[in-house]
Amino acid sequence: MGLIDQWFTGNEGGQKLLRWVNLRSEEAERTFFMFAFYTATSIGLVWLEAITADLFLSTYKAEGLPWIYMVSTGIGLGLSFLYSQLQRFLPLRRVIVVIALLMSMPLILFWVGLGRENIYPFESWKVSIPAITIFLMRLWIEALNVLNDLNTSITANQLFNIREIKRTYPLISSGILVADVISGFSLGFLISLIGLNNVVMLAWLMMAIGAGILFYLSQSYQQAFPDFLRRRTVTEERQADFSINRPIRGPLQRYVILLFGFFILAQVLFLLIDFRFLDELEQRYSTSSEGQIAAFLGLFNGILGIFEVAMQWLASSRVIEGIGVFAAAMVLPIAIAILAILSTLISGFGWVGGVFSSLVLLKFLDEMLHYTLFASVGPVLFQPIPDNIRSKLHAVVRGIAEPISIGATGAVLLGLVWVLKPRELGWLSPVIVVLALIWVLAIWFLRTKYVDLLVISAERGQLGRDVDALELKRWVVETLDRPGPEERKESCIDLLSKVDPKSAGEVLATHLSSFSPKLQHRSLEAMLLHPNPAYMGHVKALIEESPPPDVLAVALRFVWLTEEAPDIRQLRPYLQSEVDAVVRGTAASLMMRRGNPTQKAEATNTLRRMLTHKQERERVMGCRALGEAEYLQALRIYIPNLLQDESLRVRRAILERSQQPI
Repeated sequence: MGLIDQWFTGNEGGQKLLRWVNLRSEEAERTFFMFAFYTATSIGLVWLEAITADLFLSTYKAEGLPWIYMVSTGIGLGLSFLYSQLQRFLPLRRVIVVIALLMSMPLILFWVGLGRENIYPFESWKVSIPAITIFLMRLWIEALNVLNDLNTSITANQLFNIREIKRTYPLISSGILVADVISGFSLGFLISLIGLNNVVMLAWLMMAIGAGILFYLSQSYQQAFPDFLRRRTVTEERQADFSINRPIRGPLQRYVILLFGFFILAQVLFLLIDFRFLDELEQRYSTSSEGQIAAFLGLFNGILGIFEVAMQWLASSRVIEGIGVFAAAMVLPIAIAILAILSTLISGFGWVGGVFSSLVLLKFLDEMLHYTLFASVGPVLFQPIPDNIRSKLHAVVRGIAEPISIGATGAVLLGLVWVLKPRELGWLSPVIVVLALIWVLAIWFLRTKYVDLLVISAERGQLGRDVDALELKRWVVETLDRPGPEERKESCIDLLSKVDPKSAGEVLATHLSSFSPKLQHRSLEAMLLHPNPAYMGHVKALIEESPPPDVLAVALRFVWLTEEAPDIRQLRPYLQSEVDAVVRGTAASLMMRRGNPTQKAEATNTLRRMLTHKQERERVMGCRALGEAEYLQALRIYIPNLLQDESLRVRRAILERSQQPI
């Protein structure tokens, strides 16, 4: 246990703080240093990004951005490959530090390159060394985003187990939001104090501090990072190849296609909004002094960071819990569509200042929701995918589909900018509206396929415990309310009882009166897993409707096992010989459980008559009731004969039910 962990353990104020942020004392130090690493690195990254945007727009204008999008695709894929290859030669605890240092080292060269004014590498070149440096800086920004997220997620996964990371990672990931606030409000002051170019060295310093924190973590928690280099055996290679090459078909294939569309549309819209925003920003500050764009972006990021932190810490989880995962996912595209329509209308009226304001608001909401709500719901969408291919598909969708979509967007933008006049970018707003509405439609279809896969996984016994129970409950309610095949509704009840059995009664109790007998029986069985007196009224109302015997038997069991002080005398009418055997056996077993000695004797006589009855069904139901009774008492003497009964059903019933009280 580290010093920070010990301080939190022995300090009452520290304990309160840990409870407030939902952490345990032994997790405090690791979480603190991971948060510090991510925050320090992100501060340098945000500074560098704002400075680079200013320099790039001044040198290449917004028309040069599509080239960045296209080239950055190869960089993103190449760096992901480099990260995986480094682990073949170095232990992971060294890889993460090497990557952190690799991220910061080029910044020194950038600082040197920016200071070489009016120097051209070759006489035939029309681009100076500072201009080349600026282009490379903008490309390196894309690389830094990939490496920073990759390094942070991999390090966190090594330092925390699966239960710990659910508590700690939301705090760690908010480091970039805090960085937005700190770096945003300080950037304008730093530019006026030391100049635009020298802030690059400050960015290098912050990223170097982040690398130092990561080095400390890798040394202090060496047990979390394996020292050996893992090489797969031939058998493992074959199994991996089989898993990768095995085709995906049916409902899973359709879901994966929609999943690709979901993340591709998100990335394309993010780029289009960024391109439109930076183009308008470049036009507005084209005649301003150096550093004005960077100062504006710093202020923008600072204000944005405050709202992002508030959203992440106070609202995101509550919004998702309140409206569900897919409704939360729709908030971003709907907000984009509304603001893009507003921007189009303002542009049509020729109000230049209004266009800029609407684009600033569009960029603000896109960034805020993208890094809070969108980032929170994204991992949930991979839950229905089977475990053996989930990580592979996650890597393909996020690691390959997104970079390729960036490159494709850049190519399309480049072609359109060449064909159309550079300054006539008003057509982008209607395109953004259309893509946002398509995104909403994709989320709607994705929601249906999401629960379809959960149902299939539940039927195959492949369902995990990390399913979004709230979204599932909403879908089950909708399915049960609308007309549909009974088999589908039964699958929904089974799925709900497996994923969220404690709250199954909340959904099923209100539907009992409208269900068919088969669904009533299955619902009552699900409710019996966690009996709740709150639903007693619905079950008693069902009993008064005189349901079929098998339903009545389960309903009686629910009532008399759930009530704290039941009136056992009300079960006596169900012991009559004319009552169906399944109801009579259930009533007798309940009286033997909770009745007084006289009532237990009466129930024992009823079961004795059933166990020695000439009819096979009577003996079968008696055996089942025998298994449900807590005390066999004088009925034990009948077990040897029942085990040798001429009826196979009787022998199986006594074997299945004996000594298995419900």
